[in-house]
Amino acid sequence: MPALRAMVAVGAAVILVAVAALGAAPAWVPEPTRLPACTTTGPLSGLTDGQAENARIVAAIAEARLGPDAALIAVMTALTESNLRTLANPHDPTGTAYPHQGLGYDHDSLGLFQQRPGWGTAAARMDPVASTNLFLDAVEAHPGWRTEPAWQVAQDVQQSAFNGMPSLGNGGSSAYGGNYLTHQAQARAILNDIGVTAGTATCGAAAGSAVQISNAGSFGLPPGYGISPDTPIAARRAVTFALAQLGKPYLWGATGPDRFDCSGLTQAAWRAGGHQLGRTTWDQAAEGSPTSINTIRPGDLVLIPGSDGSLASPTHVGLYVGSGLVVHAPKSGDVVRVTRLTRFISGGLAGVRHIA
Repeated sequence: MPALRAMVAVGAAVILVAVAALGAAPAWVPEPTRLPACTTTGPLSGLTDGQAENARIVAAIAEARLGPDAALIAVMTALTESNLRTLANPHDPTGTAYPHQGLGYDHDSLGLFQQRPGWGTAAARMDPVASTNLFLDAVEAHPGWRTEPAWQVAQDVQQSAFNGMPSLGNGGSSAYGGNYLTHQAQARAILNDIGVTAGTATCGAAAGSAVQISNAGSFGLPPGYGISPDTPIAARRAVTFALAQLGKPYLWGATGPDRFDCSGLTQAAWRAGGHQLGRTTWDQAAEGSPTSINTIRPGDLVLIPGSDGSLASPTHVGLYVGSGLVVHAPKSGDVVRVTRLTRFISGGLAGVRHIA
């Protein structure tokens, strides 16, 4: 893969190359962080260690929550707003109490996404994980974000000065979201680099330890649950994505981001893992390669007859997450949750499919 172009060197101060969000931010409601995502580690071509760490955090959380399209939007936005640095700001001195990688001077904006006070507390805006989730909340709430160009979504969410009307604030540009579009190719290269290097990464876990999930203890996921450290990166991403959807309602035919049916959940999870599955349970019964309960691994599909199927024609599917557990979208009136594998297959096992 070609090396990334060297980024602008930063000394004691940082000169921002983009105008941060100026418009009204989404209403902020305090809530716990919904991930950690399975964050990989290691250098990235053309980035400092700090930038690389931030890029991996943003990409992992966005991909786990909403998939690769959201990862592109998020990395591109953080590149544009802060050059992938957590920035304090003299105009909002509360931010300087938190670890930072330089100073920005745009209004009272803080952090990777240059979020103003309406987005959340200084603590949240200065934290890479929390600020990424705040940004993704706004992306997820934006109608049409999956179909619009990435730079347009970034502009719609951030409301920067690049609003399509030439002005002093945008250097006379008439390109809607043009500041974000400028960084799209670099964001793609960073994401490609993360994918290339992810296979040998520790995924945020110490040697021999499980990758911990912060929402353990809810919707059937036991406290202390962690993804086995020897789980391949693609399967970790699939499992992490699926577990990030806990509590979202079941809706027949839904594929996310706010509702899922059973095969919609497994399809979206494996899309985050880099593999495109068929849409239905019947399609997925032929995906990957067959395996068994005795050799089941995290990320494997578990197929059962369901309420209106059979062993030969299963109509329900879940995702094995390790530790004898399956995550699935059960039925109308229920939400995405975790159940014991033994309970899940108590009515019969139609098959187990290993994807990657």
